This record gives sequence, structure tokens and C-alpha cells, in this order.
Amino acid sequence: MTMFVARRPRWEGFANLPWKLGLSIGAGLVLSFLQFSPRPFVATIAAILWLVALMGTAAMIQFRLVALARKRAERAAWRIAAAPYLVGAAILIADPLLGNGRLALALGVGFGLAGLARLSVALASDRAGRGWLYVSGSTTIAVALAIAFGWPFTEVTPLIKVMALDLLVLGVTLVLAHTDPD
Repeated sequence: MTMFVARRPRWEGFANLPWKLGLSIGAGLVLSFLQFSPRPFVATIAAILWLVALMGTAAMIQFRLVALARKRAERAAWRIAAAPYLVGAAILIADPLLGNGRLALALGVGFGLAGLARLSVALASDRAGRGWLYVSGSTTIAVALAIAFGWPFTEVTPLIKVMALDLLVLGVTLVLAHTDPD
């Protein structure tokens, strides 16, 4: 008697990858077109949605570094560094224009904790690329101070630019910190 056995597909983890990739590209194109809208409100919302997506990506990358960490304290520091980015993305979804000054202050405090956590990882590390973590942590602390003490801005554009600078520096420094030979 022959039994039929269900077989798993060869690309088990990537079965829906074309759909996910297509949806991601489509969402990116829609946000790109909206960002160049002649209406300032629509362009601002599109820029904020870009920040939410990039902050979520930054959080996921730092959560991935938790798995690569060697020491328990380093894993805790990476978790502390990643969590404010998820909370910040949630804050930007809840109040895109940051009309509530307390939310902006919470965003600044969270970024300050993330910067301090990355500085603590750099201080405790003996890796060759730890200098880049100093740059990243210092930049994030500067952004936290700008957000916490410089708010409320008259418009949201300076906040978007400051947070984009932080995300750019974070991405570049994480790549450089992990490409240096140990």
C-alpha cells in the first residue's frame, strides 16, 4: 500500500518572495510619486511614511545584531538600541506631524537611549570597527538632543531631515563597523 506524503516545496522560506518583493517595490514607487506631489501635506505624509519604513528596517537590522553578539551585555545593548526605532516608527504612525510635544520628547529620549547603547557596545568591544559605532552613537545622541530640545519646530521638515541623517549615518556606520577585519 502506497501512502501519499506531502512534500515541502524546495524554496520553503522563499515561496512568497516574488509577492513580497513586488508589493515592496510597488509601495516604494507609490511613496516616491507622492513625495513629489505639488501638495505639501501629501509630500510630508509620504516622507513620514518613508521614515517609518526606514526606522523599521533599522530596528530589524539591530535586532539581527543581537543574534550575532558574543556577550550578554552586548545583546542587551543592541536590544536597547533597536527598540526606540520601533517605538519611533509607532509614534510617527500615531501622530505623523508630531503635534504633541510629549511624543516628540519621547522620540528624543528614545534616540538618546539608542545612541548611548551603541556607545556602550563600542566601549565594551575590542573589534577593529568599533570607531564607527562611536560615530553612529554620537550622531544619534546629537539627533536626540535636536529633537528633544528643538521641538516644536514650525514645520515637520527639519525633523524629517534630522532623522534621515541619523538613519543614513546608522546604515553606513553599521556596514563599515562589520566589514572591518577582526
